[in-house]
Amino acid sequence: MQQARASHAQGGQLTYTALGNNQYRISCRFFRDCSGIAAPTTLSLSVKNGSCSAAATTYTLNQVGALENGSPYCASVPGGPTQCTSTGRTNFQTAKYETTITLPPAAEWILSVSESSRPAIGNLVSSSGENMYYEARLNNLLSVNGVNTTIQNSSPQYQDQDIPIPFVCWQQRTTITFSALEADGDSLVYSLDRPLAGCNDTIAYNTFASGGIQVISTNPPCVLQLPSNGRYSPLFPISSFTTTGVCPVKTAVPDFRFDAQLGSMTFTPGVYVQPNAAGNTDNYLNKYSLVGKVTEYRRINGRYYKVGSVRRDFLVIVIDCGGNTTPAPPIASGPPKTGVQIINTDSTLITAYTCNYSEVRIKFSDPNPGDLLTVTYPKDTDPVFAAEVKQTILPIDVARFTIVGNGTTTPYGILKIQPDVLFTGKTFRIPVQITDNACPIKGVQNRILVLKIAKGNFAKVVPSVNNPYVCAGTQVDLTATPFRPDSVGLQLAQYDYRWKLGNGMAPADTVKQTLKVTPTQTTRYYVRIIGKNFRLTPKPTCVDTASVLVRVAPALTANFTVAVRNGGTSASVPPRIYTFTNTSISRVTTDSVRWTYQLVKDGDGNPVTGAPVVVFSRKFDPGADVLTIREGGTYKFTLSINNTAGIAPNKTQCTASTKSVEVVVPKLEIPNVFTPNGDGKNETFVLTAGQEGNKVQIFNRWGRLIKEYANYQNDWTGEEQPAGVYYYLLTDRAGKTTKGWVQLSR
Repeated sequence: MQQARASHAQGGQLTYTALGNNQYRISCRFFRDCSGIAAPTTLSLSVKNGSCSAAATTYTLNQVGALENGSPYCASVPGGPTQCTSTGRTNFQTAKYETTITLPPAAEWILSVSESSRPAIGNLVSSSGENMYYEARLNNLLSVNGVNTTIQNSSPQYQDQDIPIPFVCWQQRTTITFSALEADGDSLVYSLDRPLAGCNDTIAYNTFASGGIQVISTNPPCVLQLPSNGRYSPLFPISSFTTTGVCPVKTAVPDFRFDAQLGSMTFTPGVYVQPNAAGNTDNYLNKYSLVGKVTEYRRINGRYYKVGSVRRDFLVIVIDCGGNTTPAPPIASGPPKTGVQIINTDSTLITAYTCNYSEVRIKFSDPNPGDLLTVTYPKDTDPVFAAEVKQTILPIDVARFTIVGNGTTTPYGILKIQPDVLFTGKTFRIPVQITDNACPIKGVQNRILVLKIAKGNFAKVVPSVNNPYVCAGTQVDLTATPFRPDSVGLQLAQYDYRWKLGNGMAPADTVKQTLKVTPTQTTRYYVRIIGKNFRLTPKPTCVDTASVLVRVAPALTANFTVAVRNGGTSASVPPRIYTFTNTSISRVTTDSVRWTYQLVKDGDGNPVTGAPVVVFSRKFDPGADVLTIREGGTYKFTLSINNTAGIAPNKTQCTASTKSVEVVVPKLEIPNVFTPNGDGKNETFVLTAGQEGNKVQIFNRWGRLIKEYANYQNDWTGEEQPAGVYYYLLTDRAGKTTKGWVQLSR
């Protein structure tokens, strides 16, 4: 494996912890090359108020605890997994230094440590001999709406789990992180920054290898054409490429992904070694300086104020991992009924919902099928925190995370999520490190499981009919349904139900899960579903609400009035004309109308059976002169109106509303006297309405036929005939004959 030795200093960081009364514990983590000179026992801390040009106050940071060696190798490698010698394999070592100082309220404190010297690095210009410069800033006096406000603040704390000097495999996709924990609940913003040699003294970046060629394989021959005329930067600090084209020549395309919300970087190292101008290989070209900065903001009165920042300055060392492949990214999955949303990208993004029970499984695997995997993550509090600063990675009221099968080829994580409403809108990050047992160097993958808590409302009301639209008085079953798993852990999930009293609902049913309603009008029904497995006092916190709209075709009431006038030549002569006025108030909601009449008694008052029901109109308002009755008797006039419920093609005909009125039409007898004297009264021989249009023969008293009509229309005036008695013979269309007499008077 390529050696990584040079100057002993490789990186470091400064953080601070508020102890109260303006007292702060300052901690420095120093990263060094095991093969370099011994780690110092003290470091010098410089404190400036307000600017880089301000006078510095110097304090001594004393080493605390033992030096800690990195463990990048497998257990069986000669020298052991944590070797630290000048003759063995390269490794890194960390040391910790602390002191306690007083920092009165100030707009900005600048804390720094300088250590000599930075090694030669591939992405920096003339970095060899430059000082390593570690810095943290504290803003403990804020101007809030023009008023000076003193605050207490502990800085974000980098996690020991994130390897300070990561070894990454050449040409393998890798994710590393510098995620931090925040004890004060402030908002963190991650960024990549420029390395510093001093306060505001940046170090220039190098250019890429100028169009160099990297051999990918010799059989078959294949090379990678590297880009030229590019320059490293904070957002492209390492030679990381994806490839396009096909062998024998592929083209490298710069590809370095940084997640500013998580502090994670995903990249594919594209350079292992390359010749220098003299044709020699320089192993410093495999080293890249990265600076992970975390800035924290505190929300006060609805606005965010910067309260501090910290920087981790570290090396990434590219190595040739040979046949070993780094562990695969974790893959999370969850049952559909839990309602969680999962996105597996460079990080694992999980959105869960308040008051919901969810179980997400995270699968860990390795492309090398025989490799055993170990998954680690911070538990409860990170050891980098002092005892008086407690920061829970994952509150128990949100979720529990466990690893099953650690040290096997297929470990997996179980994330049992049960967030209370108090955590709505919160985001929790679980850094995981996946390490295989390959030799000589272990493959390492760092990922962040991001758990976002969104407001959940998984209740719904399930009606017994789809898209309920019913006729008035129709019974509908409504069931309050929590769309959640049926159990919490090993216990059944328990719920209470509270319905808002609504139309057609019995008060005693308002506490049932399923109730029956018989609405008479369109009504929205509301229910509260209370999760009893969550906090219930002083009042329930996990309460879902749901509703359903039951549309009702309203009940109709038919009503009308009827008027009559004579249609004959005199008041006593048929026919009679009836007009109808619809006084029903449901014109808009009425879908169909039917007007009918039926003869129920004859002119002598005798019941009539079997008479047909005749439809004479289908209009809501039939209009004037709508019905002419020519024969005496008792008639039943009926108005029937109805509507429909539902939407085509699933419409339901509702029960019709009817109104009936019986009207007596007087029987009109054939007069036995008529007087054609020109006074306009009783001028013609008149038959009944039912007899008009038939054949009529008229005879004098000696039996002689004096007048004959094939279609009599009450139009014989007795012309040219003397007064006296005359006889008639009426023959209807069926051939039935009727005899009678009439007296003509002048």
